[in-house]
Amino acid sequence: MIITINEFQKYSNVFSDNNELQETYLKSAQEIAADYLGYDPEEKLLIDGIITENIETPEIIKLTIMRIASILQTESDSNIGVTSKSFGDSGTRTFINTVNFDKYLMQIAKYRVIRI
Repeated sequence: MIITINEFQKYSNVFSDNNELQETYLKSAQEIAADYLGYDPEEKLLIDGIITENIETPEIIKLTIMRIASILQTESDSNIGVTSKSFGDSGTRTFINTVNFDKYLMQIAKYRVIRI
């Protein structure tokens, strides 16, 4: 995995005794990123249109994986696909569809293999 459990816990500020579950979130997020990119970023990287091996993964790809893993983590506890944010004194609450990761994946589009 590109991201360690410790890195993910610091990022998400969720410290759990169940590292296996957090590992599942990270692996799933990495698979989502790999499907989008067209290759596993842990093994290869697209640079100037050429796939190169043994190159350090760019931080934006790591951040994208942690963002997606965090969303997957918040969906637990019967909140599958939807999360919400409450706003202070106004008492308003906004619900967010968390199943669509496109806005996060677009940030790593320059590393994507274009499928023809």
